[in-house]
Amino acid sequence: MSMTQTHTSDAVLGNQGLAPSLDKVVLEFATGLPGFPGDRRFVLEDLGPALEPFCRMRSIDHPDICFTVVPPGTLVPDYTVEIDIESVERLGLTSAEDAVILAIVTLAMAPEPPKMNLLGPIVVNRHTRAAAQVVQHGSSYGVAVPLVAPEAGSAA
Repeated sequence: MSMTQTHTSDAVLGNQGLAPSLDKVVLEFATGLPGFPGDRRFVLEDLGPALEPFCRMRSIDHPDICFTVVPPGTLVPDYTVEIDIESVERLGLTSAEDAVILAIVTLAMAPEPPKMNLLGPIVVNRHTRAAAQVVQHGSSYGVAVPLVAPEAGSAA
């Protein structure tokens, strides 16, 4: 049985995410990240209110290795993640509400917009902080989806 997570906009730091904003959040990747197999523990760093909902995920063992991450649903409201049974079991997820979803953001040189990886989101068990990159096989999501600012609502 796989699991679908549709709440992909949960705050990472704060009451509905992984920890209150002042707590240190350490994610544990049992097998590391693709390309970084020796880096298994990452700390999430708050980038301040001006950059919310973005945060930094920094390797504890190699602090020069870090990634900008964001809950993808804050920017792509209809984004959903299918979590395969192997990942559900490995992460110890018992319900979709146990999962916090993050997307890695790649910063580009202007005028190119930043891009986020929606094909390989990071899935985190909000209770244990076990984490894994879970590839969305057979989906139409891409690895370099341009980030565009949400359009401001028009005043009526």
